[in-house]
Amino acid sequence: MASDLVLCVDSGTTSVKAAIYDRDGKALSRAEIPNSALVRSGNRVEQDMDQTLADVEKAIAACLGLDQSGAGITALALTAQGDGLWPLTNDLAPAGRAITWLDGRSADLVETMSGALDEIEAITSARPTSASQTLQLLWLQRNEPERFQAIGHALRLKEWLFFRLTGELRAEFGSVLPAWGDWRSGKPVGDISRLLGLEKSIELLPEIGTVTSCIAGLSAQAADRLRLSAGLPVVLGPGDVQSSFVGLGVGPGLALTRASVFGTSAIHGGYYAEANQVPVKLPGAMIQRFATGEGFVCFHPCFNGGNVMRHVSALTGAGNIEISRPAFSGVVLHPFFEPGGERAPFTNPLASAAAFGLSADTTPEQLGWAAREALVFLARISHSDLGADESNTVVAGGGVARDPVVMQLLASVLDRRVLPHTGGDSALRGLAAIAMGALENSAGQGIPKDTYLSSPGKEVRPETGAIQIYYQRKFRLFAELIEDISRHWKELDALEAEAKGLSNGGHAPERSAP
Repeated sequence: MASDLVLCVDSGTTSVKAAIYDRDGKALSRAEIPNSALVRSGNRVEQDMDQTLADVEKAIAACLGLDQSGAGITALALTAQGDGLWPLTNDLAPAGRAITWLDGRSADLVETMSGALDEIEAITSARPTSASQTLQLLWLQRNEPERFQAIGHALRLKEWLFFRLTGELRAEFGSVLPAWGDWRSGKPVGDISRLLGLEKSIELLPEIGTVTSCIAGLSAQAADRLRLSAGLPVVLGPGDVQSSFVGLGVGPGLALTRASVFGTSAIHGGYYAEANQVPVKLPGAMIQRFATGEGFVCFHPCFNGGNVMRHVSALTGAGNIEISRPAFSGVVLHPFFEPGGERAPFTNPLASAAAFGLSADTTPEQLGWAAREALVFLARISHSDLGADESNTVVAGGGVARDPVVMQLLASVLDRRVLPHTGGDSALRGLAAIAMGALENSAGQGIPKDTYLSSPGKEVRPETGAIQIYYQRKFRLFAELIEDISRHWKELDALEAEAKGLSNGGHAPERSAP
């Protein structure tokens, strides 16, 4: 058993990663390739499903090395970006491109169906957004009925990959229930379709269970393509959020309970051992049963995370804006750039970006720093909603966690200690821990999860004095300006639609059918 190796795959929005870990958590090999399947067109953000599979297999091949030898690999584990719709026909072929979690075309439905969404939120504790699979299906039902009628199965990305590698249609309940069910009972609820007027319901879903029950053998066809052994256990892990939390040391049996992950999106959340500890009235929050059945995860998933810096750089024309020290200014930025608006901690599909306090003297560095301040201000709102924990510590991961200047900003604004993980790959490491635990628990054995986890960097403590006073004042202004400007978001959206119509020669842009 000491030589057991687990091959882990994380198919993300920006890139696809693969890594091989031994039983002591040492990474023996790693590969990362760009996500070549993502297609953006206005408010449509889609992925070619077959190309996504090809990217995953390319990353696996690169991880295995030039000889593509799978010797010693005893399990393959999968995680991926969450939410979105990866549809199959009844014949198990892709029913068009996947609609990703960043897609904004169902934003109008969120805006016009508040009554039904209130009732659904009472069931799931997660208010549907344009990232929700149920609303994406409803958009297709209203706007592309032929395609909607062809859909026989509604999957997420990791479930699509699991199916193509094993031939089995399965889903772990943590990922499914925020859109389709009740986290308390652990079961999907057909009333959600009825409330939406959705003609198809939970019959679209794969068989649902814990990670331990979502294990199947690698098919002969996939084994031949990957040069791995047929029948190799394939573990359908939890989504990238839960996997990342565990990789950062947050989860059942681990030391920490609060985390922030700054990837393409930003995720702020916590682990709660008992159901009565979970805060259930948080705007935009998602609550998931932990993939192993032990406790619960509650988190705020934001559309706008590390991608905000990319958008600001593009707008300024300054390229990648390097920040080596704080660029203090009177600029206040609202970072809601994505076409779906924002889903947490502000749940408004029409939320738009804005900048205040600009002048001819404003520099790209000041705008870049204001973007970082904005992300951290939103993190403060989320962690305040999630509640304090005894350690008063937040562990941070994702690409932004490698930036010590931003980590100091985070600690000062949160007024909590921050433990940054600079090694990266927290989702892959957490997935390895969960997968091996699931495999061995099914055999009546256990595995210490923390053997796979990377060590955090040096603890960062909040600054005091004039800098903290500045951040407190700027945070207050940031929040007050959102309250003031949010009443105009709807009219700004309508004005944008009118402007696009004029730019298109008087043709109105695509909108959802009423």
